[in-house]
Amino acid sequence: MVAMKAATARGGLGVFAAAWEICKKDVRIELRTREVLATAGVFAVVVGVLASMTYFVHPKYNRATAAGTIWIAVFFASVLSFSRIWQRERDESALTSLLVAPIARAAIFLGKALATFGIILLVELPLVALSMFLFAIDFTPPDSALRDPSAIQDPAYVHVLAFGALMVMGTAALALIGTLFGVMTVRTRARDLVLAIVLFPLLSPVLVCGVAGTRNAFETQPFDDYRGFLALMGLFVFVGLTIGVALFGALIDE
Repeated sequence: MVAMKAATARGGLGVFAAAWEICKKDVRIELRTREVLATAGVFAVVVGVLASMTYFVHPKYNRATAAGTIWIAVFFASVLSFSRIWQRERDESALTSLLVAPIARAAIFLGKALATFGIILLVELPLVALSMFLFAIDFTPPDSALRDPSAIQDPAYVHVLAFGALMVMGTAALALIGTLFGVMTVRTRARDLVLAIVLFPLLSPVLVCGVAGTRNAFETQPFDDYRGFLALMGLFVFVGLTIGVALFGALIDE
């Protein structure tokens, strides 16, 4: 906030510069306190371990189970992140300080969304690594494809890149939508419950798209069969960004 005030005194901050300052402020607070990383990260890892112990039935089904485990854990960890990040702004009237600062409302939204995106990515890294280890995901073709070499159409790196793109875009969609609707509940007492109720139906398409696309990437299905999930995920990011920038100001001023 000190850098923001200094830049404002010199003539003001642009939208992206202000957003970057807000993002850095939230990330520094999180790296110092580790509130979200500790709670959401441990929760996500525990879900991954329990799911691997419960659903590790047969190697044939591991890839589909791993996809569902990753996205369910990411979703619930994200909900924990949304609530805590906005709660910080409620403490000691920090949100009021942001609102009276001479910066665009869109900058606040973009900065909070970018910080949330980065924090969720940090939570995802150990979860994805652990899930792929416990479910033995290595992006090799299944036995049926090995028996029929003509069924192998794409090299392994294509599926690795597709999986990475799905995770990055899915996390961005979660962060954008969660940031937008998280501000609606920041002043309510039962904010955690209200936020979860609001986000479940809104984020269901993102989760379905993520699970289906990740499963196909893990099963090394032909890329053309699931490239549509990547396009849909990109559409979710675009819609979340557009609606967030357009509505955030009205929601936060209510």
